[in-house]
Amino acid sequence: MHINCFRLHLFLVYCYSYCCCDANIPPNYSPSSYSYRHRSSSPNDNEEKIELGTTLVAIKYSEGVIVGADTRTSTGGYVSNKFAYKINPIFEIEQERYDDDDNDNDSKSDDGSDLTVSSSSSCVLCRSGSAADTQWLAQNAKQQFRIRTLERPGYRPTISQVAHYLRYLMRDSQKDDSSSASSALQASLICAGYNAIEGKGEIFGISPGGSLWEETYFCVSGSGSIVLLGYLDSLFNMKEVSLNYTEEKATELVTKLLRLSIARDGSSGGLIRLYVINQHGLKEHVIYPMSSMNSSAGGGSGSDDLKGFAKSTRVKRN
Repeated sequence: MHINCFRLHLFLVYCYSYCCCDANIPPNYSPSSYSYRHRSSSPNDNEEKIELGTTLVAIKYSEGVIVGADTRTSTGGYVSNKFAYKINPIFEIEQERYDDDDNDNDSKSDDGSDLTVSSSSSCVLCRSGSAADTQWLAQNAKQQFRIRTLERPGYRPTISQVAHYLRYLMRDSQKDDSSSASSALQASLICAGYNAIEGKGEIFGISPGGSLWEETYFCVSGSGSIVLLGYLDSLFNMKEVSLNYTEEKATELVTKLLRLSIARDGSSGGLIRLYVINQHGLKEHVIYPMSSMNSSAGGGSGSDDLKGFAKSTRVKRN
């Protein structure tokens, strides 16, 4: 009888100590914890990460910036969403600036003062990587700069400030738990927009490690970027595109790039979503990728596909 009571006492002590130890461990509510199918407590165990591929394109043209992305979200080999939004507007603020052309009489008002030109500063975030991580980054940045405009009268955010804030979030996530590389946010971002004060478009790229750089002419990201980088480097003078291309020609170029990526990259697909960003604000376009593609890009099965190949013959079996 005493032996059974002693065993019961040891069992209760063990259960109490086990529960208390688990209770002292805070739950992991970080966005990265939702980017894995399973997470092991042992650092040596392999973690199966959900790979989310995409194609992001941002190109400067004569009046601003055009950004584009596909709409496929994949979880491993499974397409979880065919019409996802991968471009998030961060802010769109109307601003006024003085016309610099003093020699033009039209730029003067009746009392002789300079006329102000109304234009919009806009910023969007193009997301690739973990869907959970990039959604959290986009929502955090949008809320942060919305709060700043409400707390500071006259404050106007810039694309550079948004890009540096996102870089800070990505670098800060790595410092929270330096013992595990998987704790860092899995994201590769393009922050682009139109700066109404300087009257030009701006593009910033942010790598998964937190590196930040400003692009001069264009930026591509995601799994489909491998298909597009060589094509852009070999066929286009991007300086000419940024200086001379109109909105229509630049839109056609970005659409063609995304169609090529969708045709060859298994992680890119769905629709093509574009944002035209200039002094008039944001304008969204949604394009069906196979609407006007020729057969060479994988969009048809006509007779032109078989040019140069031997004719098919029926094999007779004995």
